[in-house]
Amino acid sequence: MDKMALIQSIFIDSKEKALSITDFDELNNLLLNNDAAFISIAYEAASMGIAIKSIQNNNTLDIWSNFYQKHGLKHATQVHVGLGWALSELNLDVSDYLDNLEPMLKYRIIDGFAYYDGKFKRRQAVRMQQIPENLDDLSIRAYNQGLGRSFWYLAQGEPEKLIRFFEIFPETRHFDMWRGIGVAVAYVGGIETTVLEKLIQNSGKHINAFKSGIAIGSQTKEKADAVSIDTENICQFILGLSTTEVDEKLNLLEKELSSSPETIYFDWIKNIEHSI
Repeated sequence: MDKMALIQSIFIDSKEKALSITDFDELNNLLLNNDAAFISIAYEAASMGIAIKSIQNNNTLDIWSNFYQKHGLKHATQVHVGLGWALSELNLDVSDYLDNLEPMLKYRIIDGFAYYDGKFKRRQAVRMQQIPENLDDLSIRAYNQGLGRSFWYLAQGEPEKLIRFFEIFPETRHFDMWRGIGVAVAYVGGIETTVLEKLIQNSGKHINAFKSGIAIGSQTKEKADAVSIDTENICQFILGLSTTEVDEKLNLLEKELSSSPETIYFDWIKNIEHSI
């Protein structure tokens, strides 16, 4: 898919800039020059590069946190996903870096960690179905979500190839993986109606997970002012809602939560699944 190639190009270029440029204002100006529909990908990649430098320089996330607070808040989800990429590339224990982070965002780090595992550590994460040590049950669910996201890219947006990945894994991991597929579909776009129909059919009893992923991916783009006509059309086709309506619904569901920091993200997702 052309859009996947574009995303990969933006990611590689932005990561290289982040690794070489120390002035955050200069870096931010360069990131803003990217395709508006995928602007958050640039920040995700920059986050990965900055996190690598931050950890390698002083074994903390101080530099990464400074970038996030100064330029990354609008792209909060992708910036945290990018941190997950960095932790996986550096072969670090992701659970060591989750303290004192925003409860609604810390599981996005695990999502990014898993995406990297799925794409670049396929033997251990896919063929051997290994799950990183020290992850609790909720963190494993986030890991499965990120792994599912990686499947969509590995399958190059082809439902037939996608199903082969699910055939490898036990049924108990499919639900959260389908949510990851939904996130990826909403974010990438450029998908024909016939493909969306196949995904609805293939998701089967996990359709609510797939729909919740569509909603989450759509909201991410809405918050970053990066909604494309593709994402808008996908939301209308799958959910019968505009991206603005999805964002409003998900914001309301978040405000209504009274959960603990440990469970708030998945309680939010559960509510999405019941209302989308």
